[in-house]
Amino acid sequence: MTAMTAVLIFCVIPVFAGGAMWVTSDKARLKSKPKASSMTLSTVPVGSKVSVLQSEKRWYRVRISSGEKGWMYRGKLSDTPPAKETEESDTLFSSMQSSSISADEAQTSRSIRGLSKETEQYAQQRGTPEVYKKALDQVLAIRITDKEVDVFLKEGKIGEYAP
Repeated sequence: MTAMTAVLIFCVIPVFAGGAMWVTSDKARLKSKPKASSMTLSTVPVGSKVSVLQSEKRWYRVRISSGEKGWMYRGKLSDTPPAKETEESDTLFSSMQSSSISADEAQTSRSIRGLSKETEQYAQQRGTPEVYKKALDQVLAIRITDKEVDVFLKEGKIGEYAP
């Protein structure tokens, strides 16, 4: 047995043959083939543990907890479980797992934006112009649907839609 064969057997194959991975993206899709345009078999929630059965380019063939098998884009999976979020949130920054930004009572535009008192104080100390604060409010007010994100990714050939 050559050294290269040994490396493949002991290092690479365990990752693909039953190695555990976790879903890290909201609404990750289990697909029938390793292609974004293939039929979606099911949607798998964040934090779900999957078993990797095979790898093909940017896709993993996996088995989910129900026993169903299919393909998932590698960008939707991690070899470590995702951190738990402390609050349910549907904001631009809600997917930031290590964020320490917190919201308090909605008495000011600061708290509506979800910025902490410390962040507001920092902005005041630094002399952040009001125009920047208003621009941030406008950005945080933007709501984008899952369909719009999907269209953007397809048209841009980004992520699972990359050639």
